[in-house]
Amino acid sequence: MDRFDLQTLRDIADEGIARHGLRGYARKLGLDVSTMRSLRDGRDMQISKLIQIVEAMGMGLMLGPAQHTDSPRPLRPDAPAAPAISGDLHVIPYHASAAKVQGGRMQTPIALNADWLRMRGWPAQDLRCIVAPETAHGAALGCVTRGSLCILDCSEAWPSDHALWAYIEGGKMRLGHVGRPAAGTLIFAGDALCAAPRMVTGAELERIQPLGRIVWAGAPPCAAAPRHGGGPISES
Repeated sequence: MDRFDLQTLRDIADEGIARHGLRGYARKLGLDVSTMRSLRDGRDMQISKLIQIVEAMGMGLMLGPAQHTDSPRPLRPDAPAAPAISGDLHVIPYHASAAKVQGGRMQTPIALNADWLRMRGWPAQDLRCIVAPETAHGAALGCVTRGSLCILDCSEAWPSDHALWAYIEGGKMRLGHVGRPAAGTLIFAGDALCAAPRMVTGAELERIQPLGRIVWAGAPPCAAAPRHGGGPISES
């Protein structure tokens, strides 16, 4: 069982308040301002209020024996596991465009150790998370399967060479290998099982909205036998 403490909850709230303001964040979560102010100021709170806040943030609260561990604490069941490195947490929001085409679902942010992100050279301010769509096939995409939690680096529109990318086409989110053989031309592969690679250019390319490079993918939550526990994406 993953340990969850009150300070972790306050850290998430502080990040949300910094982004939206106290009243704006309370409104976003559907909570009253006094509840959010009590959490921010470190006041004693009833357990019912804490449960209300946790549920509003899209997380779960489990009660059990205390655990003493230095390992980072995942903030939700499908959050990526990070190594035991001290440092602050960085909240990674769900990609707004991905949430829109997925019907507004899966919009809960995740939080990862900031030092862990810096060690990998990932620009924290450009990171977004998504959940792989039903069309994602492990046979074509390797470690990324339907339901996988993915972290995107959104600092580039399209790759300069070849990478695993997330994008929106025809009103649906897709994942695939994207290569750039020449300026203004991209080759897409793996976005559909058994589909041949396709070259896209000109007006057709302008109709595809890039989301970002997939730099990390984890096993789908509640998977009976995940391929692995998640890890950085490497391109051959």
